[in-house]
Amino acid sequence: MIRRPPRSTLFPYTTLFRSGSLYGPSQVKMTESLSQHLSRRDSCPFQPHVGPAASAFLLVEATGGSGGGGYGSGGGRAGSVVSKGNGSPSKAAMGGNLAELQDLLKAGKSKEVKTFVRENDWSPTNSIRSHLWFELCRHHSTDGMSSEGFYSETVDQVFERPEECAHLPSFVDQVNVLSYFLTEKGNLAARRVICVLGYTHPDITYCPGLYPLTSLFLHYMSEEDAYNSLCTLVRSRQGKFLHQTKLGYEAAWRTVYTLTKKHAKAAFAHLGKFVKTSDQVERLFESWYWWIFKYLPFTHLVRVVDCYLYEGKKVLYRVAMALVMLFAKQSAKMDSVLSQEALNFGLRQAIQKFCQDIPVTPSKLLKIAFGIRSLSQKNINNILLRIEMGLKSRTLITGPASIKRSFSSEGLPTSQSQINIHMSSHTLTVRELLTLWSWLPTRVTMYQPELVYTTEEHGCSLLTFYSRVQNYEPTLLIIKTTDDEIFGAYCSTKWSEKDTKGETGQKRTYFGTGETFLFTINPEMRKYPWVGLRHQEGSETTALKHSAELFMAADNKMLTIGGGSGQAIWIDENIRFGGTSRCDTFDNPPLSESRNFECKVVEVIGFK
Repeated sequence: MIRRPPRSTLFPYTTLFRSGSLYGPSQVKMTESLSQHLSRRDSCPFQPHVGPAASAFLLVEATGGSGGGGYGSGGGRAGSVVSKGNGSPSKAAMGGNLAELQDLLKAGKSKEVKTFVRENDWSPTNSIRSHLWFELCRHHSTDGMSSEGFYSETVDQVFERPEECAHLPSFVDQVNVLSYFLTEKGNLAARRVICVLGYTHPDITYCPGLYPLTSLFLHYMSEEDAYNSLCTLVRSRQGKFLHQTKLGYEAAWRTVYTLTKKHAKAAFAHLGKFVKTSDQVERLFESWYWWIFKYLPFTHLVRVVDCYLYEGKKVLYRVAMALVMLFAKQSAKMDSVLSQEALNFGLRQAIQKFCQDIPVTPSKLLKIAFGIRSLSQKNINNILLRIEMGLKSRTLITGPASIKRSFSSEGLPTSQSQINIHMSSHTLTVRELLTLWSWLPTRVTMYQPELVYTTEEHGCSLLTFYSRVQNYEPTLLIIKTTDDEIFGAYCSTKWSEKDTKGETGQKRTYFGTGETFLFTINPEMRKYPWVGLRHQEGSETTALKHSAELFMAADNKMLTIGGGSGQAIWIDENIRFGGTSRCDTFDNPPLSESRNFECKVVEVIGFK
């Protein structure tokens, strides 16, 4: 069971906390020859929670051999390592030391740091990695890192049993939960870090890159340091490192598509030989992020991350473009193995296979990526901003000068208003929204709806929920569960009423009016009005009980609709779990078959 930590402990980021892991060691297994080799060199930088498969990298470096291939969700081959045949690392592979990097960072020599990180071809086992990524991340911290003991205290507060972490936050891409070479304990540590990030940063709504980075960080950092380092990336200015919404993620792949089309014209045109329509090429770029984080060999990936942790996501854009350029070069002949792979099994699979078996070294890949000309940070930002604005314009409800009223003679929305209604929800279809619209009080249909809160964009927190919806009256609360059931409530009163006081000077527990009603959309469409309306219409002769007038209730721990003999809807403070049962206010059946549900999406449509 997960408990939310007190709000006062969520944001005291001031100083650095470094300590050991919360779990016991699980040592990397190595052969005798490998152990002898390591005794003559610096100690391995891998943390105890890295599994035995990682020793493949050490063996390759020790023997001077090379390998290739990807690792999917965390297993597989190492890829080529730059080294000399006699087992002694080259000068480039040994690279600069940590003290040099710290001096450059302290002196603020940005250009020199870029060159230093780009040109030092540190292997995955170079001893500098024990501190490299942490130092690069700490450099980006503008307000210090977490106070001493913050992470471990939060873990204790969030989890009743720290060794269990059943549910990952909704911002994680469940298909790409990459662990690389972590042990079972390492995977558990990664899940803990991600869960704590979710609790301390509720505004993150979609960030598939966080989990892979967490797993990578745990190869070289303690659990606490990994959390602190990720916090600096999450809080970086202007999203330099991570897109944290679905809109931002879509804008990123469209940016890579646009940049490739403009700055790698020949390679981009070559992709068209393997598809029937241009849309197929465009959709190919939806998975660009995973070319790097899922399919590149580990040796290549860690070098990309080296540069990324200083320069930001523009490095990933460049690497993705370089991969397309290399793919085009390797598949130039239509009778080549790679070309036949693309023709027979599809371009997406061919590029994935190419990344797994990439024929160049990490340093060569970076050289090609950084060799792309006329690709400044300013140009990238301009393209990204333009794309984001275009995407946002698709979901804008109305402009500031638009007409607010839109009412047809039949009491149904006009054609223009129907478009606005459809754009006011990411969950409901036009038909479902129009059905819901027909249930609204007539005066409300005169105004165009506005999507004021959605968990997909604004995070899963009641505090955020209240801050965004409290001044709207009325509102539509729409809940979609993980079982794809859809139901909700028309809430007649402002949610800010929760803070008003009654005649006794105490806050009122319940508020609202008899206009409030419940509804279900899927699996069936049905409206459940207030039971008091039956009395007004004369269909009921018994006296109306006080429990039938409990419409809305809210505090910082829970939100409730309906009361008396049960609650029609309740949602917890994390807008993650809830329940439904019959209540006296609406005399409704449970709105969800299972009664206890997990929220997939929660939306609020406001009228103001």
